[in-house]
Amino acid sequence: MANETIAEKYDLHRVPSPGNPRQNEAWALIEAARKIAAVIQFGDLNTNEDRDKFREALRLNLRVWTIIQAEQLVGENQLPAPIRQNILTLCKFIDQHTMEAIINPSAERAIALIDINRNIASGLLGNPEDEPLTSPDADVDAALGGDAPDADQPHKPFEVEA
Repeated sequence: MANETIAEKYDLHRVPSPGNPRQNEAWALIEAARKIAAVIQFGDLNTNEDRDKFREALRLNLRVWTIIQAEQLVGENQLPAPIRQNILTLCKFIDQHTMEAIINPSAERAIALIDINRNIASGLLGNPEDEPLTSPDADVDAALGGDAPDADQPHKPFEVEA
């Protein structure tokens, strides 16, 4: 009983919240990739049950990419035309590759889809190294209980008392 409550709370935190479409799209791509990968890793595509699960995961991935494709076709899209065209080309590839994987299920076909989803999701979430930190020393010094040094002064190495 207690474990079910903990699991339910965990599941609520896994679902993205409204207001951040990039993060929500990244979550959907990762979730679809995770479901495809789970069948490949823990299933056996030679059994009907696992082939059905595999096809279900592929259809989920196809729905996610259909939403991404539809977003590129609406008039309110803010992306430059060349980027929008590249996304639409990728959507076409995903459609064709997914249909091939549904017709002839194989791990090799799925791996390409998983990799694309993970890479696009990574780009949507951004690289933490790309974002400038407001005050890197303030975070470190706050953790150590001190004040951040002035940016003009050189950093002194930590001294270890003997």
